[in-house]
Amino acid sequence: MPRKGDRNPMKRILGARRTAGVAASVLVTAGAALGSTVLASGGGGTAGTGFTAPVEIPQSGGLGEPSLAQDQSGRLIVTAPQSLGNISGGGSPVWTSTSGGASWSGPVHPTGDPVSGGDTDLAVDSAGDIFQADLWLGNSAMAVSTDHGASFVANEYGHTQPGDDRPWLAYSAKDNALYMVYDGVDAVHVAKSAPLVAPQAGVLLAQDVPVIAESAVSVGIGISGVSAPVRQCVCPPGGIAVDPSSGSVYVTYSKQNGGADGGGVGVARSDDGGLTWTNMSIPGTGSTGSAFDVEWNFAPVKVDSNGTVYVAWGEGRNISSGVANGGVVIKYAYSTDKGAHWSAPVTLSTSSGTATFPTLDVVSPGVIDVAWYGTSATGDPNTVPASASWDVDETQVTAANTASPAFTPQTAVSGIHSGCIQTGGTAGCSDRSLLDFFQLVVDGAGKANVIYAAGSAASGTNLWFVRQS
Repeated sequence: MPRKGDRNPMKRILGARRTAGVAASVLVTAGAALGSTVLASGGGGTAGTGFTAPVEIPQSGGLGEPSLAQDQSGRLIVTAPQSLGNISGGGSPVWTSTSGGASWSGPVHPTGDPVSGGDTDLAVDSAGDIFQADLWLGNSAMAVSTDHGASFVANEYGHTQPGDDRPWLAYSAKDNALYMVYDGVDAVHVAKSAPLVAPQAGVLLAQDVPVIAESAVSVGIGISGVSAPVRQCVCPPGGIAVDPSSGSVYVTYSKQNGGADGGGVGVARSDDGGLTWTNMSIPGTGSTGSAFDVEWNFAPVKVDSNGTVYVAWGEGRNISSGVANGGVVIKYAYSTDKGAHWSAPVTLSTSSGTATFPTLDVVSPGVIDVAWYGTSATGDPNTVPASASWDVDETQVTAANTASPAFTPQTAVSGIHSGCIQTGGTAGCSDRSLLDFFQLVVDGAGKANVIYAAGSAASGTNLWFVRQS
């Protein structure tokens, strides 16, 4: 949960998480129970050409930042954080659909994680087992379902190191293992499970390795440089992905003083199962040297079957005092040599006045889908006028692994939110109802499936689903 201008992770997490049904940010202490009143919901917007009518996820009032996954049979899975500090005895909700998103069952709340409710994410293994991470600050609970989402059992501690912010999950078919990247108290960490031969017995990602230090003080390795990189930023990682062919693992993150090392979007790669990491940057990313140039809000990463790595991010223009006066654009870059070299960044949100919250998936080698929240209004998403109307915008990029990509942005859903979107701290906007991200997943037919939040702090939010038709 990045918060521009606020580098204290506990303050960032606790001070800005909007509890379901609470319109303004509240400051709580770790482990404290939060309110559970749910606001009435607005509609899910209007589908654009080529997309199905929005389907409301049942009992999702007041929720935001949903995650979406799909198993080998085409079953869709959704989760979203229910509220940080939850002590209800059940983890954050999970829904499933076997009808391509036309209808949904659930929610199911994992048992065994009595303290949970923060950031969530999903992964599915080759056997169809579903895994959910559910943050509670001290760690992330790990839940597993071996019955296709009908029930989940969780253990409170998903990894061995204390302290956690914004866990992301990825499954590696090559070694049948689960990876988690998270922001620890000293560094970005990646944890890895043993082979998932009996996941019903519980999952602990026991191997835990720091990827890049938060600061020189945290590990005592000196000033930021190529030989001893320090990200100089206490802000969550952007994403994690596994190369389906080689098993190499990629992690994205933002960093301060990015220009000195090539750019503000950082990428780390491991070729030995997460034991050692090579850190690099995407050149030409960021403009002021602040990590928050490229924190709008995460930097999703994916790898196609040919080993090409794709990273998308939001980047502020004409930034002054942390405000993107020139608006925010969604960009992507690719690498065909495992991150040793990167393409020039390409701007995708050419039809949006300003944008935020990119999400990315691979369609096929050289073809990707990217979506974001966009509006025709201009300026920083935190300071656009109340009249600004936001859409879910989407584009398919062909020849995405070449110097001449082709894409045409379109509206997947219009009218999902009005007014400003808080992207970090208070940042000039009191409406944090959409939280920090949404997700797109490409199905086996090559169609984009999108789970998103719609509404506002005044009208309430719900989770909604659309599919490319």
